[in-house]
Amino acid sequence: MDIIYFVKALLKKKWWILISTIIAIAAALAFTMGRPRLYSSVTQIATGFTTNDQIRLRDENVNIFEADVKFDNVIQTMTSPVVIGMLSYDLLIHDLTNPRPYKQLSEQDVQSEAYKAVNKEEMVGILRNKLDSLQVLSSYNPLERKILEFLKLYKYDYESIRKYLSIGRVQRTDYLEIVYMSENPEQSAYVVNTEYREFIRYYRSMRSERSVQSVESFDELVKQKKAELDNKVEALRAYKASEGLLNVEVASGNELDLIKQYEKGLTDERGNYNSISSSLQSVNQRLATANTGKVVYGNNNAEILDLRKQIADANEDLAQKGGDDDAINTKLKNLRSQLQKKLSNAATGTQTAVTKEQLQQEKSELEARLRASDLNMKNLQSRIGALRGSVGSYANKEANVSSLQQEVTMAQEEYNKLKEKLNAAQDNQTTPDFNFKQILTGQPAFKPESSKRVIIMGMAGISTFLFTSFIVLLLEFLDGSLKSPSVFERHLDLKLISSVNHADLNKYQILEVLQRTSVPDKRHKQRQNTFRELLRKLRFELEKSGKKSFLITSTESRQGKTTLTQAIAYSLSLSNKSVLVIDTNFCNNDLTMQMEARPLLETFSVPADQISIDKVREIVTTYPVPGVEVIGCKGGDYTPSEILPKNNLLNYLPFLTGYYDFIFLEGAPLNDYTDSKELAQYVDGVVAIFSSKLALTQIDRESVQFFESLGDKFIGAVLNNVEEEYLEL
Repeated sequence: MDIIYFVKALLKKKWWILISTIIAIAAALAFTMGRPRLYSSVTQIATGFTTNDQIRLRDENVNIFEADVKFDNVIQTMTSPVVIGMLSYDLLIHDLTNPRPYKQLSEQDVQSEAYKAVNKEEMVGILRNKLDSLQVLSSYNPLERKILEFLKLYKYDYESIRKYLSIGRVQRTDYLEIVYMSENPEQSAYVVNTEYREFIRYYRSMRSERSVQSVESFDELVKQKKAELDNKVEALRAYKASEGLLNVEVASGNELDLIKQYEKGLTDERGNYNSISSSLQSVNQRLATANTGKVVYGNNNAEILDLRKQIADANEDLAQKGGDDDAINTKLKNLRSQLQKKLSNAATGTQTAVTKEQLQQEKSELEARLRASDLNMKNLQSRIGALRGSVGSYANKEANVSSLQQEVTMAQEEYNKLKEKLNAAQDNQTTPDFNFKQILTGQPAFKPESSKRVIIMGMAGISTFLFTSFIVLLLEFLDGSLKSPSVFERHLDLKLISSVNHADLNKYQILEVLQRTSVPDKRHKQRQNTFRELLRKLRFELEKSGKKSFLITSTESRQGKTTLTQAIAYSLSLSNKSVLVIDTNFCNNDLTMQMEARPLLETFSVPADQISIDKVREIVTTYPVPGVEVIGCKGGDYTPSEILPKNNLLNYLPFLTGYYDFIFLEGAPLNDYTDSKELAQYVDGVVAIFSSKLALTQIDRESVQFFESLGDKFIGAVLNNVEEEYLEL
């Protein structure tokens, strides 16, 4: 339903959309008809950024990102003011010196101050000097500023040339493409070829200047680093000479080997010292036993341990001498024989008694050996300490030498890197790093470029059509009024019993519309026929409800209550129904004035036992239409409960339904007055009128809640003044 609604909204505004589209097409036609005929010329340049043979020889992969950066740099250089400036100077020199210039100035341009302000020969000389030196004109110089104004006359200034000059990369290729369009085909070809030539000249100059600067700067840095390297090498050599060091690592290694040997000897000597101390303790114990007069036997275990110790020392001495020493071999043989004898005695349990003098002699020998062992240990400790001090001094010297050597190494690396950069800069100076080649020379075009008039007109028409349609849909979307029955049902949960279209009641009376009075305008006749049929539908719904008295009200004023009340009464009278219309809209008694009724409602008061139809007919105004009678009111700022007497007419509506088929009361709008809420108690049913122009507010929704609270008494709502496009029949 929403799609249909929006389609009908577009159809309603179709003439606006079509007129806007036609205007856009006409404007596009007028715009394209005045455009000059342009001739295009193209040249292509191979850059070598992605297909360089040198890269393939080095077996390196092409960096796509780096290649894109190079393309962008070249394009920016081609479109720079310097290159375009050289091109514009060349064009102007051509037109001023060649018998066949590309452009002819109009008489107005020739008579202008800018044209007369400069000397042509002097200007050509200045431009040639600028071309030779690759310098642009300065606006600070008065004479050069006049030349810049002269260039604008010929449309050879920077902005004019850039407007028709296009430079870009051919997609997914190694080529650059230069395109220029002008009114002269020869000029287009000349511009693209000259643009490439001036770019190459400027690019080479820029590269050469950079190469010279690079070589000079790198040469100074190389000399500086070479001096620093020589100073550090000389410092290292002088330090080694002053300390008498040829090789710190070798000297330090010999000292460490001696320390290890002395520490091993110290460990062995400590073991010997402990063994002698144990033997001396054993001798002292046996000597103490002998002093008591007891027999003391020899200690074979101590002698066995001592012999084994001597054998181990002899074996070590023999190993140090290569295993071939007769004296040591003889000593080992004697010691093993003694050890075997001691072991045999220990196994057979044979022990010999020793005297006190023997024990004293053995004690003296052990004490002498103990003192000798102690002296040996002190000697070894002093040597180890001396060697360690020597190694510490070597460590300090080695640290100094290492620090100096590291400085020399770093200086050497920096020198080598700068040397490489210097060599690269010198190579670039002799062989520039670019491989530009013009593979397609610009040629004059045979026919002008298409004006694309049809495409421009079509795009203008389509875009305007879509834009206008979008605006219409947007306005419809933002419009919160109850335009159509579908919108009403989406916003309000009320029963919609009928929709009534807009009828032109300013030209035609309601009776003329309902009685099919001839209408000269066919469109108005169709509209009024629709109004009549929709009113019949509303009449049918009221008859089908089975109720006799109705209150017709609304949430806001100007919703069409008065008109619809009259129309319903007239429509019912056409079907031979008797209708009584009572104006109870005290705040706005338009119904009384339009139907020319007597305002007697507020004054009528008859006791219940005296009520009769004759007394009611005394205040009734008979309308020209048969079957329709009206009772008017004076109107004022009061409610029914405030103005109507105790025995007022509304109390007798059930009585009156015996004489009238239908009774209609018009009430005041609910948002502003409480009249309709007071009148609802007197009638059988309530009908709510909503205009399609109404935009719902919060107070409208509160009034709708009153309708919902009426239950079965609420007959339904009528959507009034609906445009025929939104009826959705």
